[in-house]
Amino acid sequence: MSLIKKVSKTLTLLVMPAMLIFMAGCSRTVDTSASGKTYPVSAPLQAFYDRMGGEAVLGPAISKLNDNTTGQCQYTVNALLCHNPMVAGDESFSFYSLGNELNVSEVSINTDSTDGLIINGFTVYEEFVPIFERFSQTTYAGNPVSQVRINYAQQRVEQYFEKVGFYRNFNDPIGTVKLLAYGAAGCTRGCSYQPAAEAELSNPSISLSDLDLMEKLGILVDKSAFGKALDKAHTAADGSLEQVYTGVVLFQDVTGVVRPRPLSMILGMPVKPPAEKQYDYSSGVVFYTVNDTLGYHVPILFDTFINAHGGTAISGDPINEVFEYEPGLFRQCFTNYCLDYDPSKRENKMITLTPLGKLYLAMDQTVLPQAVTAQPDPSVISLQVSETLPKVSTSEAQTIHVMALNTADQTPLTGIETEITIFLPKEKTWSSLLAPTAVDGTAVITLPILKNIQNGSILAYKVCTVNAFASQTCTTGTYLVWTAP
Repeated sequence: MSLIKKVSKTLTLLVMPAMLIFMAGCSRTVDTSASGKTYPVSAPLQAFYDRMGGEAVLGPAISKLNDNTTGQCQYTVNALLCHNPMVAGDESFSFYSLGNELNVSEVSINTDSTDGLIINGFTVYEEFVPIFERFSQTTYAGNPVSQVRINYAQQRVEQYFEKVGFYRNFNDPIGTVKLLAYGAAGCTRGCSYQPAAEAELSNPSISLSDLDLMEKLGILVDKSAFGKALDKAHTAADGSLEQVYTGVVLFQDVTGVVRPRPLSMILGMPVKPPAEKQYDYSSGVVFYTVNDTLGYHVPILFDTFINAHGGTAISGDPINEVFEYEPGLFRQCFTNYCLDYDPSKRENKMITLTPLGKLYLAMDQTVLPQAVTAQPDPSVISLQVSETLPKVSTSEAQTIHVMALNTADQTPLTGIETEITIFLPKEKTWSSLLAPTAVDGTAVITLPILKNIQNGSILAYKVCTVNAFASQTCTTGTYLVWTAP
């Protein structure tokens, strides 16, 4: 029995244009890095090409019409379209199974899991299911030939199918799915076209060892304070991209956000419960509140360093008070790194990061507990929202910006997961998860183009934190739907 439900080919072709126009409107970007010779789409394939999304989805034609065993075929950047003149109707059109010839397949894993859409042992990545369905599932996309892959070298999530491949760049909004350049890779004769680097099946000029995760933190002014890289970027035991530095360990997950690992916690640095405030700035300390009125006293010198190097979004909260680890030498640890103070050194060398990176490398990370930085209690989180456009027409996409701040000191919070809900007419709603907030506390989502909304409507939306707590932090916003007469 087929593992997926058959879809009527004729019905799909009738509704395909609207569906693919919607898809293109959400994901199309102009990429000037693509270049080469293009051709007009041949007359027999023109209508099929247009129905499947045209250049916005399939890319331009990069070859002439050629005969093969499938019929008359023509390469586009992302696929090989074919027409069999001996067959009537919609059955005469197809996509050639380039994936079987491009060395992208892998052995399926037998699994007892019933979660998601599973075909021949491969799970279609949840984010790719909508576009897979727009391609009539296996009819035009073919069977999956790989599990979803996290391609850190090219900074994308990808999955390969027999006839097309799908990907999303880490820095694209969730749901911005594009096609891999199958056609450019498969056309070895009669084509002279270089696809956009982001869509290439593999780019030999890019390797993990060339990546420097410190550069991706972005907001840091003086990255050298975190020390030199002790290894190359590599795939860690938890599947994330990881790089170890003298004083910190950075990782990047599928969302594309680079964060510090909770290194002090992983290495078992001393932890002391938070306590009441006893001293203030006049005593040479800043009190960091972490739980209601409880917290830790941080020396002004340490506080100055933290604020100059990304704030608590990078350091994490303190986990102990200052202690003397050797005669005349002082240390304080935060969730993600520790700071040392040596008063005998010249002023610009007094504060340094504890060299924990070497200790991390010396450990067997495969048996380490995969510590995850817990989200703050909802009462600590303040959410702010804004819209790119004060009003949108029924043919425009709105973009919502979310910022998560610490209620106490208004510093940005990283890794906060949120969900947006739009309240539509007739008591309907549309919801989507956002990527976790970046180190500057922000997350962004581009909403789908909403059709059939009455002109002049004011759409309300709500953004709430997503976590295991009973309560949530939420905020609301509105924008106008208006198309000029």
